[in-house]
Amino acid sequence: MDINELIMHHFFQLTRIISRSLNSDFSHYNLHFSEWSIILTLMQKGTMTQRDLADYLNIEPSAVSRSLVGLQKKGYIMRKVGADRRERKVFLTELAIKQFEVWDGIACQYRQNLLVDLSEEKKKELYMVLDAVFQRAQCKIEDKI
Repeated sequence: MDINELIMHHFFQLTRIISRSLNSDFSHYNLHFSEWSIILTLMQKGTMTQRDLADYLNIEPSAVSRSLVGLQKKGYIMRKVGADRRERKVFLTELAIKQFEVWDGIACQYRQNLLVDLSEEKKKELYMVLDAVFQRAQCKIEDKI
């Protein structure tokens, strides 16, 4: 494998490991990592449309819709029709807002454990490299549209 293949392989493996680990940690609360990412986004950004959630999270709209169905059944989100009848606005319930601190603590502890061996300088350097790759990937997606 050349270095580009090795880097991409590590990206894919890392995202799978993180997802699997957080799914395990969140399972005690009947929550999946994919659902957590939606809850976190709604907590940070407020009410959003399903389409905006999918775009922001770079997730297929059908996958977001499936996660939202699960979250709604669990009582963590509500959906209401927006200005356009096809548009659905999504917002957190009081139950999710009350539970947020616990879930966020789990995610925070995981992040700290994962990055514990990196100095602040290395973390900033890593962020800059990942951001450059992310920006390039975003440009490639937008070029296809």
